[in-house]
Amino acid sequence: MSKHRLSPAPLPPAKRLHNTRISSQEHRLITTFDNALYDELILFIFSFLNSRDLCAMHGTNRNCARLASDNQLWKALFVREYGKTRLRGGKGFYGRTDGRSVKPLPSRASTSTSSADDALDWRWMYRISSNWKNGRCAIEKFTDTNGTTLARTPAFPRQHVILAGGFTISSSKSCGSSLLVRDNNGVSRTLLCRSTLATSIAEISAIALDQSPPSLSSSHIIRLAAFLTTGEFSIFEHDHSSLSLTTTPKQTYVPSAPHRASPVTHAAYNHPLLVTLSHSFTLMIYDLSNDSITHTQTLTSFTSHPPTSLVLSAMPSAASYKLIMAYAIPVYPAHWSVGATELIISPSGILPRKRPFATSSRASESLLQGAFEVSVTRSTRAFDVPQGWIDEQKLQLMRDQWGRKVRRVADTQTDGKWVVLAPGDVTDISPISQASSESQQGHPQTLPYMSPPSHTSNHLQLYRLHVPPISSSSVHTPRLTFVRTLHGPLGSVSALSLADGRCVSLSANGAIWVWDLEGGDGTEVAGPVEGSFTGTHGASTYGTIAFDERRIVSAGARGIEERRFDI
Repeated sequence: MSKHRLSPAPLPPAKRLHNTRISSQEHRLITTFDNALYDELILFIFSFLNSRDLCAMHGTNRNCARLASDNQLWKALFVREYGKTRLRGGKGFYGRTDGRSVKPLPSRASTSTSSADDALDWRWMYRISSNWKNGRCAIEKFTDTNGTTLARTPAFPRQHVILAGGFTISSSKSCGSSLLVRDNNGVSRTLLCRSTLATSIAEISAIALDQSPPSLSSSHIIRLAAFLTTGEFSIFEHDHSSLSLTTTPKQTYVPSAPHRASPVTHAAYNHPLLVTLSHSFTLMIYDLSNDSITHTQTLTSFTSHPPTSLVLSAMPSAASYKLIMAYAIPVYPAHWSVGATELIISPSGILPRKRPFATSSRASESLLQGAFEVSVTRSTRAFDVPQGWIDEQKLQLMRDQWGRKVRRVADTQTDGKWVVLAPGDVTDISPISQASSESQQGHPQTLPYMSPPSHTSNHLQLYRLHVPPISSSSVHTPRLTFVRTLHGPLGSVSALSLADGRCVSLSANGAIWVWDLEGGDGTEVAGPVEGSFTGTHGASTYGTIAFDERRIVSAGARGIEERRFDI
């Protein structure tokens, strides 16, 4: 039997196996920058770029945009350029609750193994710090609940403003004895401050925010002290999670008759310790423990003068507190400089060995065992005349000090490390000029003094405060060293604010300048567009300015303005 012959028709094409090698002519792999290098190597290359180049890489392709947004890459860039792992300028423990600094992690990420720094959006933090450095911000005008502009109160020359996280606390325009608490959404709540001594409406003379760390149960409560021109003050515990639009004080203190004539102008609050400074430069210490207000000590100085600044902090090594004061000191015959004093306040009851302040006899008799009182006092001044014979080097230092004296002092501020002195314009009537003129009535007036060109009214003086630790064997004297002159503002300075190595000044014409005291950079913050805000546009020698990590709030001739840097 013959074999079956194959059909002349062609065979069907053979199936291609999956493991067969593809001919280079049919398919050729295109090598690019993305698939040729690992992501780790690309990130290493990106680590040599600056922020401008990293932002430009977002327009290359999707992969480069993904890698250029790496959180750790921006963290290294932030730390390398700004030297810290946080935003600067904050005071106390009142953080923001809007989540603008938090980067959401994926659900698969374990929160127990990740650190707190990994949850921060470092690119966003770099943007905020860059806006501070360049003066880029968004400006908003505050209005009250009735829709009217929060302008400066004519009856009281200075409107007080403080910041607590995302809240802005300011004295009310319509009612001088009330405070307005404004949140991020523009909703305002009222803190009622009623006086039992005034026949007419008393006004707010000072506000102090509690700087103590809150507990977990009271993280939603803002605690502050509000002082009236009658000498009374109230302690508020404002619950911002409550729906109530008004808050009454938790505690109220009515001073004795001798302390009612001089209102409180400055205060520092670190619960349970409250320190106040009156217009007559009388320092008073209060104990707010056990839900009661107890006056424990009164101090008076004859060599210190306003304007002044207070910084109160807790000492973790002991149950004590440290108060740093910066103030104006007289320079013979009719000039001014700056000085600083450190006071250690403790409940131990140990009297200091050397104290330049005179203790009130009435307060000394009423001291209770364990009550807060000053145990150690150390002072220094920028203008100091050495005793005895001096060499040429000390003589040159004396000449430099003499050239830095000023005719008037507009403001002094300190954060415990830096001290800034703002000279006042000789043509302006500032609080220090009023105090000096009232005290020198009946005395012959000296010839007007013209400040040196390097220290005019718009050139600020920066000093470094060195406070050595207190040893058991001896008490070292602190030093106040001149660092440099801060240039920039045009015209006289109305107010200063200093915190965390950053200084912000408000000029009489409404201009705002910001300096990085550690880096030495200074810039002018963007101002409002001409004609965009209605109201008074003239100059004002009275103003208030406050800032935190993200914004600056100023109260002056144009009312209350907020400048936000988180844009």
